[in-house]
Amino acid sequence: MEITTSSISELAWRCEEFLDERSEPLTVSYPGSLALCILDAIFATGSHPKAVDNVVDRYIARHGRDDGAKSLRYSIAAAGGADNWARTEIFNLKPASTHSGAVLKAEVVDRATRLMADHGIDTVDDLLTAVGDAPSIGRGASEVACTWRDLPSQKSGTSWRNLLMLAESTHFEIDSGVTNYLAEVALPVSEVDCEYVLETITAAADLLGIDDRVVKRIVWQVAHRRILTKRTRGDLMLHQYGADAGAAVGAR
Repeated sequence: MEITTSSISELAWRCEEFLDERSEPLTVSYPGSLALCILDAIFATGSHPKAVDNVVDRYIARHGRDDGAKSLRYSIAAAGGADNWARTEIFNLKPASTHSGAVLKAEVVDRATRLMADHGIDTVDDLLTAVGDAPSIGRGASEVACTWRDLPSQKSGTSWRNLLMLAESTHFEIDSGVTNYLAEVALPVSEVDCEYVLETITAAADLLGIDDRVVKRIVWQVAHRRILTKRTRGDLMLHQYGADAGAAVGAR
């Protein structure tokens, strides 16, 4: 479908909420700690952002903000394994899926650190080097990407894409969450394709005067509910249709 100036304006307006006064992003990332990237990436799927923040904050309180994958693995081992680490350090016993007998997310984190060790990866830079320019998933994906998706309940690839976003990778894979979000932004609302997504993001970034990678990270994290809007339906209606529509929504 053809992009419109209203769609570009709409996406830019939504992204502005996640930019500070210097146009720096208010998204989540940890370019200095692969440990925090792994924690956040795995716990974010199916969790409220506050629960993920709590896990990350508890780890930071004990170990700081600079740990690599190796230090995270040692932390789990020192606690006596993933189950005890989940109980005593991060206070989160959420399973990796809703299926009966699913392992804890903490166990997936432990296995992820071992996967990184197997590929000689400890830091964010190591990860980005290992991934290179290969697609994040699918045909041609790196070996580390493929083995990550073999972790329990990680087959969809969402947590792997989360990981790359948190590491501030240039990768941006368009999945159903992203297309659904851009369809919501599109005016008039319609189905969208990958070309539409990329063109609208580029145009919105130009309008905001920021790098399109920032908009991509905002779109990804909003679309997958890692960051949540504080704007109301009334705010949205007011932006789209003007004062009369906003007043009508407020009255209801």
